[in-house]
Amino acid sequence: MEPKQFTLKELRARKNWTQRRTAQELGVSEQTYNAWEKDISNIAVSKVSAVAKLFGVTLDQIFFTKEHENNSCK
Repeated sequence: MEPKQFTLKELRARKNWTQRRTAQELGVSEQTYNAWEKDISNIAVSKVSAVAKLFGVTLDQIFFTKEHENNSCK
């Protein structure tokens, strides 16, 4: 059985944080975090593990939409 996956928005909502607070915690601009959450841009590789750690989940529990779309096309 695969682990439950969460979007960034779902993970942020679980902490009841704003996008601004989440961006500050991750050390990125609010615009950058907003683009990640809206799937406008990919999360920087250097920030992926920080996202998982911040939200207390494993990498395979985060639903990275563009990543999944790219994998399904292969």
